Amino acid sequence: MSALKLRRVDAQAHAHLQAVQRWRCAGHCAGAGRLPKLPGYLGFRARGNDGGWRGLIVARDWLHHSLPQLQSLLAVECSVASIAGLFRAVPQPLLPGVEELHYREMADVDCVVPNELPTHDLPWLDTPLGRVWFTQLPCARVVHETRGANSWLSDLPLRLELMLGVSHLSVARQIRLNEGDVLRIIQRTQQCWLTDRCLGVFTFTEEGILMQSTVADAHQQNMPEPRSEAGLDTLPVRLEFLLATHEIDLATLSQIIDGQLIPLADDAARQIEIRANGKRVARGELVQLDEQLGVELLEVYRKPRDE
Repeated sequence: MSALKLRRVDAQAHAHLQAVQRWRCAGHCAGAGRLPKLPGYLGFRARGNDGGWRGLIVARDWLHHSLPQLQSLLAVECSVASIAGLFRAVPQPLLPGVEELHYREMADVDCVVPNELPTHDLPWLDTPLGRVWFTQLPCARVVHETRGANSWLSDLPLRLELMLGVSHLSVARQIRLNEGDVLRIIQRTQQCWLTDRCLGVFTFTEEGILMQSTVADAHQQNMPEPRSEAGLDTLPVRLEFLLATHEIDLATLSQIIDGQLIPLADDAARQIEIRANGKRVARGELVQLDEQLGVELLEVYRKPRDE
């Protein structure tokens, strides 16, 4: 890494840029730039539940927006110190209109002389009571956005797996899978999986399968008990029987569970995928074997040396 010439990113400047982008996306007039060197700024600190922030505003600009009729009534202009006193006395002297800038009270309100003004770029936001320049933003927090139909994530491809159940083979038995074998599904789970998360369970109907949301600990309840033996001759091979996969996108994921009917292909019962410790090893047909479900192997995937 020391040999690479990397572009350095200033963390504070990056945070300012992201804040401006958020505000603009929310429909506010915002930007960043150098603070105009004008006299009569008020500096202040806003206190809120999620931290605080600091800002600057032109005192007379704030007064004009707060009390537009006051200027015509005064014989002389108010001093910046008087405006600062009024700013302190008002319970909510600013209305940012941005959730992350909500505050309970203002503190440290004071006049700022021109030679004490920041000389670097600052983010700004136009509010109903004047333009606010920010010298310190609130601490970043996670914003949970609702993904609408036009979200860039709405067409993210996802694969739902409909898992019939699991079984086990013992390595010590050297069992060789052959076409025509029937494997019992020892533990039926009938779960719907997305990557490594169980989203629900399903039941069979004449039209296909019916999806239902499951309890939070369904995964733990339906998983086989761990084997207590430790010898190599008893190491298990976990078999999984996959009924089908269903390609969806993120926009429709929330609609796929709880009462949703998913149609199955006509030959779905003959397209059961068997996995051994996660690897595809065979394809079979779902059959009824006594009081259990089983899968009769139709095709076994072998390496060339096994043929």
